[in-house]
Amino acid sequence: MGNEQSAGNATSTSVTPKTPVYHPNITVVNSGPIAGSGSGTTASNTSISDDTDLNKLAAIPKFLPILRSSINQQNDPVQIPHLENRSLLQLSMRLQTHFRSCAEVIQTEQIQLISRMKEVDTRSNAVQQRMIDKQKRFTNYCEHSKKLRDVATSLKRLDQSLTTLAERMRVINLCLPSDDQLPSLSFRNQSSTPSS
Repeated sequence: MGNEQSAGNATSTSVTPKTPVYHPNITVVNSGPIAGSGSGTTASNTSISDDTDLNKLAAIPKFLPILRSSINQQNDPVQIPHLENRSLLQLSMRLQTHFRSCAEVIQTEQIQLISRMKEVDTRSNAVQQRMIDKQKRFTNYCEHSKKLRDVATSLKRLDQSLTTLAERMRVINLCLPSDDQLPSLSFRNQSSTPSS
């Protein structure tokens, strides 16, 4: 009987991998290919070659940095060719000549601008000096005109005083007897007196 149990166990174990058993709490993602024991390695190789994700990852090209010292790969079979210095030197020389010509043009324009600024400064200073001289003359004219107005007001007051004095003297002269009366006093020339 023990032999029968061992034989039954052997048959049950050999049947288990061929037929998958359903469990409600276990989800099988990929059960893998079911094949014989002799062709297990070839089946795994074919499954890897048939995987599309792995094929896509393998098809992505590899990019290496220009400066190889940034990565630690001394035994890299792919060697990056060195840049040619002749073309780089020609490019740098052309840039140098271009920058030099631009700098010379800017320098000449700056010199012209500086000379024009100096001319404008001298002209503006001359105009300012003329304006200052005119302002001084005008202030002098204003002072003289003010003095003339003061003299004119003083003369007008003097004329009024003399006219008042002449009138009073005429009144006093009329009060005297006819023998003692003096001729009429006039402070103006006969030609300048208005005709009455």
